Amino acid sequence: MTPDPVDLFVGQVIALLPARGTDAGDPVRARLMRMLFPRAVGRTVDPPTGPLHPRVYSLITNGRDVGVLTVSGTEIPVRVLPLDVGTPSEATAFRITEMAGRALRVRGVAEGDSAA
Repeated sequence: MTPDPVDLFVGQVIALLPARGTDAGDPVRARLMRMLFPRAVGRTVDPPTGPLHPRVYSLITNGRDVGVLTVSGTEIPVRVLPLDVGTPSEATAFRITEMAGRALRVRGVAEGDSAA
């Protein structure tokens, strides 16, 4: 059974969760995973002590619940989830800022920048 697609629209906040592990063999991807998805790789996140600096990323979806997040030229397969009470705590929230078909621009904070 395939999951129902997440209805996406500009301004919506969604949750992204890595679709697979940290790729320990790729140090660039591992660093990006620690930065964007610290809880998914077992790191703790302390409350920010300074101003937060959201960044914009590209996300291509399959029209259902899977996508590819592009960060500094590195592609990270992700699951696209609605942000609600059932969202896993390991997911990271992003706001959709632009849409063109299956191509989206999402804005979020790299929480791992300040992770312990």
